Amino acid sequence: MASETNGKSPVKTNGDVRSDVQIIPLKPLDQWRPLEEIRSLLFLVVRENLNEEAMRDSLDRLIREHLPLIGARIELKKSDLEYRFPKPFPPAYLLFEWTNKTIDSSLGDTSLLPQAPQSDSGPSFASSNILDMEREWTPSTWPVERKFEKPDAPLLFVHITKYTDSTIVALNLPHSVSDQLGFGSMINAWMQVLNGETPPEFVELSVDALDGPKLSQKELRMKGKFRILSSRERATKIIPFIPGFVRDPKEVRKTLFLPVNLVDDLRERCMVKLKAKYGEDAATLSNADVITAILAKFAFLSLKDSKMVTLSTSLNIRGRHPALPADKPYLHNGLSFVVSRLPVAKTPLAEVAYKNRLAVNEGLKLTNIERSLAVSKEMYKRQLQLHVIEPPGLSYAITNWCGAWRELDFGPAVVRTEDSVVDGGVKGSAIPLVFGHSLQRHLPTRFNGHIMCKAGGGYWCDFTAIPKTIAKLESL
Repeated sequence: MASETNGKSPVKTNGDVRSDVQIIPLKPLDQWRPLEEIRSLLFLVVRENLNEEAMRDSLDRLIREHLPLIGARIELKKSDLEYRFPKPFPPAYLLFEWTNKTIDSSLGDTSLLPQAPQSDSGPSFASSNILDMEREWTPSTWPVERKFEKPDAPLLFVHITKYTDSTIVALNLPHSVSDQLGFGSMINAWMQVLNGETPPEFVELSVDALDGPKLSQKELRMKGKFRILSSRERATKIIPFIPGFVRDPKEVRKTLFLPVNLVDDLRERCMVKLKAKYGEDAATLSNADVITAILAKFAFLSLKDSKMVTLSTSLNIRGRHPALPADKPYLHNGLSFVVSRLPVAKTPLAEVAYKNRLAVNEGLKLTNIERSLAVSKEMYKRQLQLHVIEPPGLSYAITNWCGAWRELDFGPAVVRTEDSVVDGGVKGSAIPLVFGHSLQRHLPTRFNGHIMCKAGGGYWCDFTAIPKTIAKLESL
């Protein structure tokens, strides 16, 4: 049996006419297509009873006193987006929407939470996927894309699902406000406020701080890199995808679990092969490189030819760009893109991982970060849709969210008992399991892979493939 109610968030109002309205333009990196339309949804699974009232009150304080931008509205002015919010916020102003739901059973009684297999097992699929979780852990009234927002809708939506043994914290925020690292920093600051601490000040940059240098048309269209496609390339880039969609129109979305022990072992085995081929100075693979290769190989398991694939990876530029120091949180989007191009289906796993690592190493150089930012700015100016591809051929995009949750801890929100309070704070920790997605809803997802989090002895990935590929993987 479940019951659902609205939280005690302030009622909506058009604001106090005596309040000054602050207007802040969005940066190009925050509003290029399709970011301006996407809403990111997170599901944070905490195996504790959380203090909902304290969480709601501390979120209110976080926005009013430290992050007022979260309480803004995004409005379109001509062709540009801008934040607008009253300063100060009137008492009845809707900073965020808060709803809740109580279920009189344990989370373990459901099939929603993917059960972590043994850490020494092989890859496995969970019984539920991201869409299953969304249906159960979010209100049906939530806007899952910005085009579905009601007038004067807040940026942030929060929904708490309480089980007898766990709490699910579901969050919904426009991608134009933040990438996942910024999202994680916001949640960390929220928990600090709840614990009676003052969160660190977030970096705020001028609107052009991440525009990158001015590039010539030749540099913008440099093949083999993240670039601007010609009008002919944009018109024909979808053609190589058509036979696959005609042949296999259906796709299956899964939550894929990759044990850490398996990934570690594969990385070591790959490095042995790479050093034998490229010498002892071969670039060292990370676990993310190996997982990227696994997801790409799995996705194209049924591809029988040697069709070229543009493999793209998004990189965090915090601590790698002089405007974004590593020791200060940054709310907004701070991403650059790197690409490698290879026939994934016919390329050994070690080589796929290695090509990705070489692209990442090159992309981490400041000159290439600046170039990626300049291309992103130009794509915004031309209103081009993001699709990292080198025609003709297919594409596969990887996003790794693991770094965003490294410091995440809901310990301050755990219902306090006499034994749990230590020096004004909360003893122990409540590290969440994090799932979510941040994609356009009307497009297929078979050419995207997300490493959502590292927890429970492995990596949890949002993975999609055609039915016969899923059947092959399940039989292995």
